[in-house]
Amino acid sequence: MAFAILRVEKMNKMGSIGGKDSHELRQRETLNADSERESLNRQIIGTVALDDVKERLGKTGVSIRKDSVLAIDVFATASPEFFARNHPDDPACRAFQRSLVDFLHKEFGRDNVVSLRAHHDETSRHWHATVVPIREKTIKVGRQVKTERTENRLCAKDWLGGDRHTLSKLQTRFANSMQHLGLQRGIVGSQAKHVEVKQFYTLAQEAANRVESIEQHFPRINPDRYIANTEKPDWYNRINPEEYAKESVKKAVGALSSDIDKVNKNVSQAKQNELIKTAVPAINALAEKSGARQSQAERALLSLGYRLDQHGGLINIQEERKEAIKSAVLHVLSKSTSMEVFQQELLKKSIELGLSKEEWEDSEKKTAKMLFYKDGKGNAMSSKDLGSEFMLSSVSRTTRENAQVEQDREAIAKSKIAYETTIAKSFAHYKGSTTELLKYLKSLQHDDIERISKILGQEQGKIGVEYVRHRLQADINKNELQLAGERDKLRREGYDIGKQRENNLRM
Repeated sequence: MAFAILRVEKMNKMGSIGGKDSHELRQRETLNADSERESLNRQIIGTVALDDVKERLGKTGVSIRKDSVLAIDVFATASPEFFARNHPDDPACRAFQRSLVDFLHKEFGRDNVVSLRAHHDETSRHWHATVVPIREKTIKVGRQVKTERTENRLCAKDWLGGDRHTLSKLQTRFANSMQHLGLQRGIVGSQAKHVEVKQFYTLAQEAANRVESIEQHFPRINPDRYIANTEKPDWYNRINPEEYAKESVKKAVGALSSDIDKVNKNVSQAKQNELIKTAVPAINALAEKSGARQSQAERALLSLGYRLDQHGGLINIQEERKEAIKSAVLHVLSKSTSMEVFQQELLKKSIELGLSKEEWEDSEKKTAKMLFYKDGKGNAMSSKDLGSEFMLSSVSRTTRENAQVEQDREAIAKSKIAYETTIAKSFAHYKGSTTELLKYLKSLQHDDIERISKILGQEQGKIGVEYVRHRLQADINKNELQLAGERDKLRREGYDIGKQRENNLRM
């Protein structure tokens, strides 16, 4: 029997949202995540939760009190047996994700769900959503004469409430939305409690300490004993010293291996017995791993620059840090419109940017200037370490391209305003009649369309003219019903479509 699982957490500080980003984007070490699978993680909605929350709050213009809940972290998953495999292409993962998005939009409102990330780099695949709890509220104002007005307000209490019954109903609604997938709700009123990751590792540490003490009761293997047991060579062995040496080593290694297997078996059994007595069931599942984290072997690995992942595999710490820097730099670079912005945004992520004295030479003997990136832990990586896209020339080219994209976006936005203002005036000219306006639009010839496009878009250059031409052609192809929808949309956005006939307002 598989269950639908949902947890929520309030966030009333921007720092909490930033910390959530740091964890979810793997900008800090996550013990229970496999860095080799990090590329499987997906951003389903939004970009960086902190930026998305700020943008949503700014657009709605809500007032923020000291105790306001700025955002809600929604954690969603299902019992492990529901998923065939931990991969974004798994049909069960895709079906769960689609249903989750539908639930979030229906429950909290599409515009309030600003971020959704899927994590496939941990043992259990799961999703983190960031919700800004905004609702339109009708309030009464005035002392003597009461009047009503509608405004946006932060009201997490509407969804999370002040008691367990409200949260229980939220759990039930989530489970009902997942029922078609064969998932069920957990027991209502269950006293079972979720163990946080930090608490889990604390308990695991306690169990590991007990396990480590067990090893002290077993004798250390003494290699001298195997040397002492080696038989003295007879006359034949003296004639064939190489064969004698091979056979002696083979016997000694065989005896040593047998003893090691016995000790390992005894230690393993003792560990298991001790863990069953002292650890909770959740720790039993990872006891062997937890014990290994505290072993001399792992400490030795750390000194050599390696660590063990959750499956016991070797992770090169230097490579892991390199990937973390690459990920952070590429994320910042994708939004930077100049080298100055790039440097400033990297500093916000505690990454220092500098120009390396070395130069890189490619296969064609061409040289390029290299940058170095130094994180807050003192780890420095050069462009040569990270790849050609991190060279000065590549970074400069990318920021220029981003700047051009931003300019194009601004040009389109201005062209949009110019076009929609003109269409609104045209509606006003025809007293809001879609029939009359559509008749006029259909009468436009190719030369008319080009003339209008140049008049409205020429200030924004070629891209502005192209945008107006596209919008005008789209409106020409609309029917009356679609054009009425455009008229109502303009009214909602604050455009004056007028009621009285005005002269000289046609395009």
